[in-house]
Amino acid sequence: MKRLAFVAFAAVALTGCAYNAQTVNLAPTIDVTGSTVGSGISVQVSVIDDRASKSLGRRGGGYGPAAEITAEGDIAAVVRERVTSGLQRKGFSVGQQPGASGPRLEVQIRLLDYGTSTGFWTGGVQIQSTLKAEASNGGESFEKLYRSDREERVAVVPAAEKNAEWLNRALSESLNEMLNDAELMAFLAK
Repeated sequence: MKRLAFVAFAAVALTGCAYNAQTVNLAPTIDVTGSTVGSGISVQVSVIDDRASKSLGRRGGGYGPAAEITAEGDIAAVVRERVTSGLQRKGFSVGQQPGASGPRLEVQIRLLDYGTSTGFWTGGVQIQSTLKAEASNGGESFEKLYRSDREERVAVVPAAEKNAEWLNRALSESLNEMLNDAELMAFLAK
């Protein structure tokens, strides 16, 4: 009887440690200083979600079953909208016409990841974002990676709101690094 009670208690305790899956609304913030560097030049922009997995990661994991974190909607569409907005603040006109002449910018979403690790007193949450810009203009090309990599130490598994905040901050940081890159802007404007 004691053994049966212990098994029942253990099953309830382990079930209580499971974490719910989470869907994150990605809404990165663009912090781009306006300028006229683009001088109205039309740039053809495309965004490709080139991540190995469509999952953003898993929450929990150290003290119970980990639950998947996914993005709500199309990440490539969100990134394209932010890139378009940032380029327009820099004075560019943005198009989406395949085969059109003029500068092109392809943004590849290489990584947007939320990972956890456990420590003795605290756990770690590592949030990473990597974007690759591949631009072409007048027969020349430009490639560069833009990264954000942060680790947060936590005593308890963060709430869904905090996870969304961290993922959006990481994506915002890599987007802003790209959109504020004077070398990339000058390349597109020549």
